[in-house]
Amino acid sequence: MNFELFLESDLSVESLAEIIREIICTELNEEVSVHNDEEEIVIGTEYFALALELVDISDIKFVRNHYQIDVSICIRVQLFGNTLDQGLEIMFKVIGKILKKQYVGNLLFLEDGSDQLIRKENGQLIINSDLNQYQIKYLTQSLLNLLDHSYVKEILKK
Repeated sequence: MNFELFLESDLSVESLAEIIREIICTELNEEVSVHNDEEEIVIGTEYFALALELVDISDIKFVRNHYQIDVSICIRVQLFGNTLDQGLEIMFKVIGKILKKQYVGNLLFLEDGSDQLIRKENGQLIINSDLNQYQIKYLTQSLLNLLDHSYVKEILKK
């Protein structure tokens, strides 16, 4: 399963990657792999891989214009099928911890690069209430509770 997490942050991608690595290590109580190259920093676990883009592969300008949200960093998320449920739980805990940090402003979490699932703008967290039959099955109340953040449900455009 593929997602993209877009963030607005004044931190460098490298600094944010280190903070996310620390959050994941704390959640899993184990070390994770980190690989750097000239295009991205990849944080890997048995549940998912996060690729923090150093080069704008996902076209942040397009995302800003299409979704009308100011973001500056893209993290591509690939959850692995055999550990999908556990991966989603850990990912939502990570997003919840990111939401609590003062160095992250806006946030946009997309499924397969188009469907808005979560959006934080102007301090307000919004969960998309217009979900397809598949999204309804995995975006459960118990998963949303792992965000540990108040939110409203609204229809978010595709």
